Amino acid sequence: MAEDIYEISMLLDFYGQLLTDNQYMCMDMYYNQDLSLSEIADEIEISRQGVHDFIKRGRAILADYEKKLGLMARFCEIKKNLKNIQEDLQLIDRSDLNSGNLYMLEQIDKNLVNVITKI
Repeated sequence: MAEDIYEISMLLDFYGQLLTDNQYMCMDMYYNQDLSLSEIADEIEISRQGVHDFIKRGRAILADYEKKLGLMARFCEIKKNLKNIQEDLQLIDRSDLNSGNLYMLEQIDKNLVNVITKI
């Protein structure tokens, strides 16, 4: 269930603006703000069933976009590869490096960490 919430939340980040305003609003409140169907229904003044329908339809649309475009899968693959590069960089024996090369390795490592944490 937690993985499902995380995945839907990520899909909302990638494709959420392609949903209708009501679909996006319901899904954001449900998955990102952790509101119940009843709380969302009260907030936007529609039935609980209406909220459920917006969320169900929104999930299907997000899954379809990901199936066709694969942006989230590519994002996850790039992030994984960057982490692997950063881990490999840590394995380099730095004892024989001159200060210039050591500085460059440290800068590369720092830049990778910045990229990984921001994506």
